[in-house]
Formats: sequence, structure tokens, C-alpha cells
Amino acid sequence: MDILLKILHNVILTPYFLAWTAAAIVFLVVRRWWHFRGHAKRREAQIAALTPLAQRIGGRVLGPDEAAMWTAELCKPFWNEFSVALRSKRQFDLSLDFQRGPWHVRVTEASVRYDSRGFGVRWLQEHRIEIATARLAPLKVRRPTRYNVNNGQPLSPGQLESEWTQIVGHKAETAKQADAQWVPVPLLPPMDQEFSAYASDPAAAARELNFDALHWIIDQDGRLPAFAKGLPLTFESGFVYLVVHDHIYPDDLMGVVDTICGLLDRMPGARPRHPAAAV
Repeated sequence: MDILLKILHNVILTPYFLAWTAAAIVFLVVRRWWHFRGHAKRREAQIAALTPLAQRIGGRVLGPDEAAMWTAELCKPFWNEFSVALRSKRQFDLSLDFQRGPWHVRVTEASVRYDSRGFGVRWLQEHRIEIATARLAPLKVRRPTRYNVNNGQPLSPGQLESEWTQIVGHKAETAKQADAQWVPVPLLPPMDQEFSAYASDPAAAARELNFDALHWIIDQDGRLPAFAKGLPLTFESGFVYLVVHDHIYPDDLMGVVDTICGLLDRMPGARPRHPAAAV
């Protein structure tokens, strides 16, 4: 007890220690305020960049007070992000709502702030393209990347299999909740060499992923930006969605949206649905 009292009087309560502690607290508070202020400015710039696009396609941009993901409870933003760091609460920065033909579309950008204590502070962005459709059995489909993005070399069969399992084989939340089977979909040749898919009802999924639907994606390859080449799509609970780990880029967005809408147009069970309508 005497030792603790000595430490208290001789160290903790000294003017030097108190001044240092106060300065550290002020620094952390000011730094946090500065980071959030900078993020707010970048968000305002992003909203300004998306507004002309929204006006051109007859949509509207929602700010942080209204922005939200339709599928946030099915797949939380940054679900696969791990960092030994202090992390702020995930937040929705903006949503872009519009209709493309008969399809109701929402594109939402989310962010999270990491303070990794020694590696600095960083903001991560993610955006999600969501389209409301008639309910289909849980399904994930992707066109696997066949080349290493770093050196352009073909992936080995083992690397391809790993990619299929990690990205397509991750079980959809609704399939988890129902404790449903989650198995590969038997796609017909030659599409079985171009795409990988998993579903809770593989026979139904195979009917949806017909030749015309999948060939449409292949035909659109040239207009898709690099981040969407594989087009990893999830169908569940009356939505199809694509998760992209980056900002929304206005010049790239509509090519991706039109590709997904064209896919839905060619799937027998997909029907336009208002997002507020029951599924």
C-alpha cells in the first residue's frame, strides 16, 4: 500500500505527468476529430460526384442520415475484414437509389475507421450493388479469375479451387439460418468451365443459370471494370447483390449494374420486385 501511495504522489500526481497525460488526451481527441472531419469532406465530395449520375438516370442520392443497405442483415459490411486494431462503428455514408428498366437498384457505400496503434489510421470503404427480385433459393455464382492479378500468369488448378471455395463456397446467411445444404451447382458444359456456383437447391439454381444467362456475362466482359470481372453475386431473400471493397466510381458503375440486370432478364425465376414488397 505504501508503494502505491508513493507512486501516486511521486509519479502520477506530479505536474509533469499530469501535463503529459492531458496533452496525450488532447492529441487523441483532436486527431480523431480531424480524421472524421476529413472523412466527412470526402463523403461530401463523393455525393457531389454521384449527383450528376443520379440526375441522368432518374435516381437520387441519400446522405448518411438515410443511407442503408437492404441486405445489411444478410451480410454485414466488412464481414471478412480482420485487423488487430481499434475500429470505429461501421457506417453507411451514402446510397444511390434508381430504377434500371423494371429493376429497383440501390448502391450503398459504407466505411469503417481503423486505428492500428503503430501503423496509423486508415479508412476502409466498401460499396454494395443490390437489386430487388423475386425470391430465389440461396445461390452464389462467380466467374473465377484465371490469372494472377500481380503477374498475369495463369492460376493453377489448386489456386482456382481455393478461389471457388473461399468466395463462392461461403454459405449464404439464409442457408445458414435454415441449416440448408450448400453444394456445388452442376452447370452444363461449356459453362461449367467458366463459372462456379453453390446453392441450397442445386437443381433449381442450374435452371436459373442457363446458357443464355451465363453467356451474357461472358459477352459483357469487355465493359466490366477490373474489380467486377469475376462478378461474384449472391442471391438470397429476394435480392441479388455484389460486394466491392472500394469506393463507388461513377464511370464504372452503370456497366456493372446493366450486366447484372441483363443477367436477371435471362433467368427464368427472376422477376422485378419493389424492395418494400413481401418476398
